[in-house]
Amino acid sequence: MTKSIITISRQYGSGGREIGARVAEHLGFAYYDKELIRRMALAGDMDEDLASSGGEGLMGKVSTLLLSRGGEGSDQHSLPLCDRMFLAQAQAIKQIASEGPCVIVGHCADYFLADCPGTLNIFIYAEGEARVQRVMARNGLDRHAAAARIKKTDKKRATFYEQYTERKWGCVSNYDLCCSSSSFGIDGVVDLIVGIALLP
Repeated sequence: MTKSIITISRQYGSGGREIGARVAEHLGFAYYDKELIRRMALAGDMDEDLASSGGEGLMGKVSTLLLSRGGEGSDQHSLPLCDRMFLAQAQAIKQIASEGPCVIVGHCADYFLADCPGTLNIFIYAEGEARVQRVMARNGLDRHAAAARIKKTDKKRATFYEQYTERKWGCVSNYDLCCSSSSFGIDGVVDLIVGIALLP
């Protein structure tokens, strides 16, 4: 098995979280989504509720040098909150990747693990109406509220990602595979990712 770490980035409402969980189950990999929040909180010495925001919507800019050092040589508590959260994400994700095969959803994992051997970086997207329908059903929202939440969440994710990584969120060159869950269905995308991960 050549791919032992899989990162899932996704548009809101595309089913990326469900896809990640099912891929992990098929492959027998550890799955990190909610558990990652706990690890981030420990790494950044912060409350889990705070860590769960992932820093999205906050402003700041941790230096590339500081990130490369993992925050060493600095008083992290003196950094802006969003910078502390970004460093905590980096520390938690790199530690998780070192522990064995896993699937990690979100949190800039594709960026932090870009140079990690055996990593498969995936971006899941979907056609607009499919996303609206999924968010309406999952969250009990009307069409207008669902569309507004999709727009707001994607904007926050893109702003945070682009601000810290200096890469464009959702750009095909950042990923090994970009796949439409509305075209292939959840099952089809899961099968595709599992098949690629198992290639010799």
